Amino acid sequence: MKFIKTIIASLGLGLLVQLVPSAYGFALLGPFAPWMQASNGVYYPYDIGGPMDIGSGYRWNVPVITYGFDKSFLDYFGSNGVTAVESAIKTLNNLPPAAQLEPTNYPIITEQWNYAAQVQGINDLKSQTLSLLLEQLGLTHPSSSIYVMKQWTPNFYDPYSYPDYSPQDYWSSWAIPDYIVMRNFDPESLIASTYINNTLYYANIWTSINRHFVLTYPADPFSTGAYSAVAEGGYITYILGAGGFYTGLTYDDVGGLRYQLSAANVNYEKLLPDVYNSTLHKRGVNGAWRPGVEKITFARQKNGGWPDGFRPFGYRYADAYFTNNVLKQQEVARYTFKPDILFCAADNAESSTDIDFPWVIRTGTTRWLNNAAANGNTNGEGPGVIQPPIKITFHKLGAIAVTDDSGYAGFNNQGWGTIADQTNCFLLSPFIANTNNHPLAIKFYFLTTGMVPITNELWSVKTPVGGQAALQISTDKINWNTLITVTNAGAVVEWWHEGTNIPPKFFRAIPQ
Repeated sequence: MKFIKTIIASLGLGLLVQLVPSAYGFALLGPFAPWMQASNGVYYPYDIGGPMDIGSGYRWNVPVITYGFDKSFLDYFGSNGVTAVESAIKTLNNLPPAAQLEPTNYPIITEQWNYAAQVQGINDLKSQTLSLLLEQLGLTHPSSSIYVMKQWTPNFYDPYSYPDYSPQDYWSSWAIPDYIVMRNFDPESLIASTYINNTLYYANIWTSINRHFVLTYPADPFSTGAYSAVAEGGYITYILGAGGFYTGLTYDDVGGLRYQLSAANVNYEKLLPDVYNSTLHKRGVNGAWRPGVEKITFARQKNGGWPDGFRPFGYRYADAYFTNNVLKQQEVARYTFKPDILFCAADNAESSTDIDFPWVIRTGTTRWLNNAAANGNTNGEGPGVIQPPIKITFHKLGAIAVTDDSGYAGFNNQGWGTIADQTNCFLLSPFIANTNNHPLAIKFYFLTTGMVPITNELWSVKTPVGGQAALQISTDKINWNTLITVTNAGAVVEWWHEGTNIPPKFFRAIPQ
């Protein structure tokens, strides 16, 4: 294995000596390690994994990943939604093999704004999908990975600063790597980097009740490149906000994919369970030192009449592996009976107790296979192999009605849509076959001052698509006052009412 270890050592050379200025950065995703806790700010709500060290990343080791759309997605988004998702997939499919990927051919900023879409509350489904697929290719948000708190110590308290605040200049000289680790890496040198797409980041440590976390932000508050990597959007599902969209991948996104897929990146890996030697009609060489597959292609698995609702999908490919430091190949075949990645639509607010619920729910990383021990990294965090199935569920995003005790009533438009450029956009209206049998879904939140939910309920109002419902308030259940009227557009409408329950208040929604 001397040859293999030489390759691995060369990949990690940047960890030992900084040869070039580090002005870029990508971060790797993997299953949560025991030390990764919300209490030390390593992950945020709805994260599916934590940041891995260089050499400990997780990747696919098949050249084709299948995807599909279930009935819930097709019934809700229709063909326009499929087109939006597949436009993101096309961006990835159009990439050349890793050996031909040159990050300098890609811009450092691809984020743009469509102000008409912002006014209409349109969130770009294509851009969100692109971020989510980068996450499922083993990349995560680089900004919060620059400095990651491994463990807390009271020494972080700066006696010359606020009691709950510690600037980077105070702890950076002694806290790394025992208390703080750096998990953002330059695509060229693979050294830890404090840059993302040529933007320098700074960090402070903040302390709150039972929680300590590193807050990372651009050193230049007026930087136009802040949070520019498309991979940022996977964990904060609405990081772009209404009107924001990506025109493509950035330098750092491409640099991260090149590292993941490169044939020079050799790890000990096993084949996926549904891969077998097509010549011998048996498993063939399973566990072996394998180079990256260089390129991954996404292929749609068509819907059909099989038990899982999809037609079987099969393909053959040449599996490369090392035996006695000699590169060999075996012809293997893979047959899938359901998509590796399944796109769905649902009311993600249904089980939420907070107004802050995920617009997208993704399968976690618990099924990802950790091969650390086989790679000489006993008890390590990786490297490993990403394993399907993966489910990505988009929320049936609808407008928000906001009212309060004073009689104020406002309406915030929001929904999924397509943003083609800075001037062209349209809302993806839910595709509903039977508009008369699709009641209005209302997620009602009664909030105290400070927007803290007291109660939340899910209502179903019998009004057809296009019909309206009055949102009303009463203190005696006899006299009702209409605060605002909403329309059934097929999406989930949120109703936020802020106030007190003195005197007791009652709420309802009735068809008009």
